[in-house]
Amino acid sequence: MNNLMILTKDFVANESVVVDLKSTGVEDRLNSLIFQNKSGQSAQFLWQYHNVEKIGYFKEIMNDLGVKVAHYDGFLTVTNGGGRQYLKAEVKY
Repeated sequence: MNNLMILTKDFVANESVVVDLKSTGVEDRLNSLIFQNKSGQSAQFLWQYHNVEKIGYFKEIMNDLGVKVAHYDGFLTVTNGGGRQYLKAEVKY
């Protein structure tokens, strides 16, 4: 399994950012998404794919950061929780 860093950013409360997964080349090989802040807290989302409908989403497994994730057509929207924090995110594929 490989990792790809897709995001490193200082967020203010409730700030959102869009990440283009199509341009990374891993859109069809997603496994999980891991976030971490400078304090060592983390969040993990597992990729759930529906073969018949050809759609998928990231299911929250653990989330100490208050991060929200939405996936639509190869784009990932990451929304920070209620406080200011630095986040880095990796996709495992």
